[in-house]
Formats: sequence, structure tokens, C-alpha cells
Amino acid sequence: MKTGSVKKLTRRALLALAAGGAAGLAYAESRSDPVRDDPAPLNPQTALATVPVAGAFVPVSVKPSQVLELATWKLNLPTGDQQVTQPALKGFDDPAFQVVEAVQFTVACGDQPQPGSQFPRSELREMNPGGSNASWSTTSGEHRMDLTQRVTHLPVVRPRLVCGQIHSVTDYLILVMLDGPLLYVKYKDSVAGVLDESYKLGTYFDLSVQASRGHVDVFYDGAHLVHQAMAEDQCYFKAGCYLQSNTGLGDLPTAYGQVEIVRLAVSHR
Repeated sequence: MKTGSVKKLTRRALLALAAGGAAGLAYAESRSDPVRDDPAPLNPQTALATVPVAGAFVPVSVKPSQVLELATWKLNLPTGDQQVTQPALKGFDDPAFQVVEAVQFTVACGDQPQPGSQFPRSELREMNPGGSNASWSTTSGEHRMDLTQRVTHLPVVRPRLVCGQIHSVTDYLILVMLDGPLLYVKYKDSVAGVLDESYKLGTYFDLSVQASRGHVDVFYDGAHLVHQAMAEDQCYFKAGCYLQSNTGLGDLPTAYGQVEIVRLAVSHR
């Protein structure tokens, strides 16, 4: 992607977020500092945010909901059946879901998967504004998820994770998968298209997944690379880090995958 197209959360912007709430968020979004492919991470417990109170600097935390609009999402965590819904998600953070210079999703191969899953995840699931599960059809209306994100780490033995999805109540439908350097889109059990044959860890990219008229279209850094026929009901978007490895496949419990998101937007019309 083009350098400078990501509005990275700078240290000053993170301070503003911690100190100023919505006003701080507006400040952070107004900044447009140049973005490197490998910006240095911030320590959320130290450099992330301290504010002066009565002459002393008091540490405060920036929550993921101050960076991403999470009103219509819930979070699945790599701790078995733990889910965080609104309004609790508004003030929630965790080592698996925290702010560095983006919202960072981290999953270790030794973590616990959700019931019914083989692999652990730290992943957002789309919800309706009232808190019910989002559910839409690819044959009615237009449904779109836009992301600016990067993958920063993969497990060693099986270096694979999913960083975006369309799911139904019964099946995985569209998976945006990184397998080593190969970034591609999977539709059920087939490859629908390759996004990047030599993805470099730490590189931000823009991703748009659109569903309408019985098809799913995927755009990568503005290029239209996937046009997949798909007529499915009861669909919803997912975003974050869904690991595709575990200790049973040879990875150590401490091996991990990590995804960072700086922009996430969903629209339906």
C-alpha cells in the first residue's frame, strides 16, 4: 500500500486518546504522519499513555473501542468459551486484545479454542446495533467490510492464520488467509484468489470484502482480485486473528499469531 495512507496512532495521538476520550480520538484521526512498513511497537503499559495529575504522571490506558468503532461487534477470546459483548466491550482490553499503535489481536498455539473449533482465536464477530447477532444474505442488499491491517507474527511449524471472514451460522464461507508469505482468499474448500504471493510480515494493507447480488468481491490495496459466486443466508463478518495451528500440529504452546488493525468499518444498504 502507499506510504502515508494509514493514519498511524502516534504516541501523541495515543496520549490524546487516553486523556480526551472522543475529542482525543478526533485528534488521533486528524493526524497523518508518514507510515513505515515496520513501525516500532509501543508498550501499552509505559509509552502508551501517561497524563499529568497533580504534578505526577499517572498511567492510563487506551481501550480498543477508542481506536475502532466496536458498537456492532462482539469479541471471541482464546480462552475457551469467553466472549465479550456490548456494553462491556466498550471498556475492555486484554493481552489478547489491546492497543499498541493499532488494535492488536494475539493468539498463542497453547490457548483454548472456542467450543466447536479446532484452533484458538482473538476475533471480532459482527453484531446488530441492538446486540443481536448480525445476519444478512448475499443475495439481498450490499454488505461491505473495510479494513486497514497488518499481520505481524505467525507460528513457526504451521505459519497460518485468518485475518478476515464471512461466516454463516453453519459454515466458514470466505476466509482471508495468510500461509507463510502467501495471502489468499479461500471460499469453503477452494482458493478463490491470491492477494499477495510474497506478503512481508508487518506490512499494512487495505482490504475490502463486499457481498451483493449473489457474489463476493475482494479488493486488496484497491485492486479487484476476487469475484466469487456465493448465494448464502445468515451471514456475518469477522475480523481479527484466527489461528490455524495448535500444539497438536507441532507448534509450541508459546508460538503465536498476531494481527493489528487500524481501521475497521462495516456498512449495509
